[in-house]
Amino acid sequence: MARRKILPKDNDFLLIVLPFVAVGVLIFLFFSQRTKVQIPDSISDIPNTPLIVSSKKTDADMAEEKKVQKMQDNFQQLIKQINDQPGVYGLYIKDKNRSLEFKYNELNEFYAASLFKLPVAAATLKQIENNHLQKDTKITYMPLDYSEGTGVINSYNYGIQLKVDEVLTELLKNSDNTAQNMLLRTIQYKNVEDTFKALVPDASSSTFFRYNTSTPYEISYIIDKLYFGSYLTKDDRTYLKDLLIGTSFEDRISAYLKPNMKFSHKIGSWPETWHDCGVVYSAYNQVIVCLMSTKAPYEDYLNVAKLVGDFVSNNYD
Repeated sequence: MARRKILPKDNDFLLIVLPFVAVGVLIFLFFSQRTKVQIPDSISDIPNTPLIVSSKKTDADMAEEKKVQKMQDNFQQLIKQINDQPGVYGLYIKDKNRSLEFKYNELNEFYAASLFKLPVAAATLKQIENNHLQKDTKITYMPLDYSEGTGVINSYNYGIQLKVDEVLTELLKNSDNTAQNMLLRTIQYKNVEDTFKALVPDASSSTFFRYNTSTPYEISYIIDKLYFGSYLTKDDRTYLKDLLIGTSFEDRISAYLKPNMKFSHKIGSWPETWHDCGVVYSAYNQVIVCLMSTKAPYEDYLNVAKLVGDFVSNNYD
């Protein structure tokens, strides 16, 4: 049989195609080798490569962290200074903007004195909200309402009639004891008790209504609910706040706040027992402050009030 001759043009074709085929095979082998998954035989064969997560903080974040740390350092210094003063003190401060708390003996129990008047005022406003009273409803001052102590109503003649709004003003502005008796008689103890139960953190353990003893934390909790919660209407929250600014007792924490700050607060006074609790307002801050004391001469309490006022002023101006 005659052998077939390969024509020159067939050789030319192979010479052109074969290099491309070879290159393609090499490329395939290269990439298949690179993408091959290596499964470790044991966990010890897994490379110890840390997971890098970007957590870059902004300048504002770092500035805020620095400010908070400085505040905490300042508070520790404040505690040391308080411990140098005669008497027993409890302090609770809550920064509403940052949800930041500063606490010192905040669960110590003190005789609350006229801090009792704050829930009494709230109970009265609640009765007005429920249409059981009006602010212009008149209450007759009777002999059984008389009480010594702060306030001016006890100097009035029996039988005089005062509007609820006027009695509330005396109760909060001047911490009038007779005003409290007039309101308790008018709105009844049961309604006052219901308000206390609604406001305290734990009604089953609280002794505030029964014995008028409380803690800086509990008083601050009540203030938080009255000023920022929903127990009272917005109008009544504003009414309460405004009545407690510029009271007859501005010689405690208020005296040491910067001029741009306002302290809406209620005081309590008893022999060697002094309190001052409320909300400090400045341009950008709302800070709950409650300082309570016992076994403290008034002059020494005022020294502590100054320390607290300075702390708030320097950290919340």
